[in-house]
Amino acid sequence: MSTTTILLAVDAGSSSVRCKAYEFLPHRSIKDANHDVGCNQDCGGSPSSSIHDEPHRESMPLLLAMTDIHHAVPMTCIIPNTGHIRIHSLLTAIDECIDNVLLLLRRSSMHNKEFRVVAVGFSTFVMNLVGVDDTGEPVSETATLSYACNRSDVVEQCRRWNENLNSETLDALYQRTGAPLHSAYALPQLLAFYENSPDGLCKRVHRWQTISSICLHRWTGGGEISMPISYSEASWTGMLNFQTCSWDEKVIQILHSCENIPARNIMNLLPQLVDFDGTNAQNGCTTPLLRRGIPRNCGDGKRNPYWDRWPELRGQDGEDDCDERNNTATTSEVLPHCRLFLGIGDGAAANLGSKCDSYARSSNAGRRIAVTIGTSAAARVCIPLSIGETVTVPRGLFCYRVDKHRVILGGALTDGGSVVDWARTLLNLQSREAFDEVLKQVAEHYDNEAKNLYLDSAQTQPTGAVTMIPFLSGERSTGFRGSATACISGITRETTSVHILYSCLAGVTLRLAAVIDLIGEVRGIQRHRGLSGDHPFSSQTVLVASGNALERNSLWRQMIADCTGVSVVVDGESNEGTCRGVAMLIARSFQTSDQGGEPLSILKESHPNFELKSTWSCATLDQENLINAVSTTWSK
Repeated sequence: MSTTTILLAVDAGSSSVRCKAYEFLPHRSIKDANHDVGCNQDCGGSPSSSIHDEPHRESMPLLLAMTDIHHAVPMTCIIPNTGHIRIHSLLTAIDECIDNVLLLLRRSSMHNKEFRVVAVGFSTFVMNLVGVDDTGEPVSETATLSYACNRSDVVEQCRRWNENLNSETLDALYQRTGAPLHSAYALPQLLAFYENSPDGLCKRVHRWQTISSICLHRWTGGGEISMPISYSEASWTGMLNFQTCSWDEKVIQILHSCENIPARNIMNLLPQLVDFDGTNAQNGCTTPLLRRGIPRNCGDGKRNPYWDRWPELRGQDGEDDCDERNNTATTSEVLPHCRLFLGIGDGAAANLGSKCDSYARSSNAGRRIAVTIGTSAAARVCIPLSIGETVTVPRGLFCYRVDKHRVILGGALTDGGSVVDWARTLLNLQSREAFDEVLKQVAEHYDNEAKNLYLDSAQTQPTGAVTMIPFLSGERSTGFRGSATACISGITRETTSVHILYSCLAGVTLRLAAVIDLIGEVRGIQRHRGLSGDHPFSSQTVLVASGNALERNSLWRQMIADCTGVSVVVDGESNEGTCRGVAMLIARSFQTSDQGGEPLSILKESHPNFELKSTWSCATLDQENLINAVSTTWSK
C-alpha cells in the first residue's frame, strides 16, 4: 500500500478557524498527480486560457489539495472596537479543526492508502499578541491585542506620540518598521495596556506571544521554555525593523519610557524572533522543539496529552537534535517525522496561495497584485528583500516580512466584507434570498444607471449617487486615522437599499484603488488618476482575487476592474488561498532548489470597461472630497 505525504495548514482567521490537508508531491509530474484519488487542484471547473497564462504546465506541482480533508469552525474571534481576542475559544477551535482533519485522514486511509503527516503550519490574523503567564498560558482576554483595536485610549496614545516625536523621527520609524503609529499596531496598544490595566493583571503577564506560538508551546509540552515567533508575525506588530529582522530600537526606547511596564528588561516581555521554519537568520540555528514535532513528555516530565491525541504529529521521541546550523535539509532528511512551523501573517499567506509571490520569475508573474476581500480587505505585492536590504515605503502603505527573503508591500482596510455584512443587518437582508435579490438589483443598477453618472457636468447629482466612506472600524490605509468613522452622503427620498448596498461595494472598491495606485508607484507602473487623463497599468498586469467575499461576488470583481483599469482574475487552483499559501511556503522550504513561479490557471476573469473611466474618476473625487470634509469632525 502506497503512502501519501501530507502537509496540514491551519488558518486562524478573524471570522473562522480552518484546517486543510494537502498532498506533498516533491518528486512527481503534474500528469501523474492529476490521477490521484481524493485530490484535485482546487479548481471548480475547466480553467480558461488567457494572456496571463504561462507555458509551464510541464512543471512539477508541489501540492494537491485533498478536497474532502478539511474542517472549519465559524466564529467571531475578535471583539469589535476593543480588538480583544476570544483566545480560549480560539485555541479550542484550532485543536478541534486538527482533531477532525486527522479523523478524516484516518478514515480515508482505511479505503485508499496510508498517509504520513510531515508538517503542520499556521497563518493567523495579524496583528495579534497575547499576554501569557510563566507557564505559557493566556492570562486573560483583556490581555490580548489585535489589529481590530480602535479604543479611545489607544487612539490617544497614537496622538500623544505623533505629537511628541518630530517628523524626521516618525518618518524614520515608518521606513524601518513599515508601519505608522496607529491603533492597529502593538506599540500604542501595549502602552495603553500598561497605563490603564489593573496592576495585578500587568504583573501576571510574563511574556507576549502570538496565537500560533501559544499553540506550539502547548503541543510541544509547555513549561517555562518560551516559543519564539516568526519574523512575519512580528513584522505585523509594527515593532519589527524589517531591514534587520530585530525589534526596533526606537520602539524599545518608547516602551521603556512607560513607568508601568515591569522593571525587568522590556526584551524579556517580547518573544524571541526567528524565521517561520524556526531558523535564526543571524546565526543559522534552528529551534529544536519545532524540528522534533510533538514530544512524548511535557517539560515537567509528565506525559504530553497531544502525544496520544495526535499520534500522526509525533516527533522522533528521544532523538538527538540534528545539526541546528544546517539550514539546507533535503526532502528525505525532513520527512521521517512531523515538523512544526511557526505562523505567518494571513496577508502573506494569501499572496503566496494566490500565486502572487516573488518565487515567480517571469515578467507576467512579477506583475501580479493580490487583492483580498474577506472580513477586511487588502491589496499587496510580494517583493524579494534580503535582510540588510531596504525599500522605500510610500506613506499610506505598509511593508511586512514574509520570511528572511521577502517582504509584502501594500495596504489594508479594517472593513472589507464586513461593510457588506453591516449593510445586510442595517437593511434587514439577513436571509440569503433577500440579499441575493437586492444584489441582483445592484448589478442592474450598475449596468444601467451607474454608467450614466457624471457624464454631463452640468447635470445635478442624479438619483443613486450615494457616496460612502467605509471606515466602520477606523481607517488604516491610506490615511491611518484611527479616529476615522464611516459616513454615507447623498441620501434623498428616492434612495433605496439598492443604492446603499451599491455605495458600500463602491466605497471599499475606491479605497482599494487608492492602495493599488500607491503600489503602482513602487512597482514602476505608470498610472496617474484624474479627469484629464489616465495612463493604465501594463496590459500584462493582473489583480488576483482571493477571499470569499471577492471570489463569490462577480459584480465586486467587475467594479474593481473598472475602477482600476486592470483585469481581475480568480485562479482555479487557489481556492482557500490562505491555507494554500501556508502549505506552499512549507513545501518550498523542503526543496533544495527553487522551482520558479507557478502559472496562473484562470477560472474567471473580469476585464475593465474603460468607458467607465470618467464615472470612477468622479466617484474617486467625490469620496476624497467627502473624507476631507468630514475628517474635521474626527477626534484628533
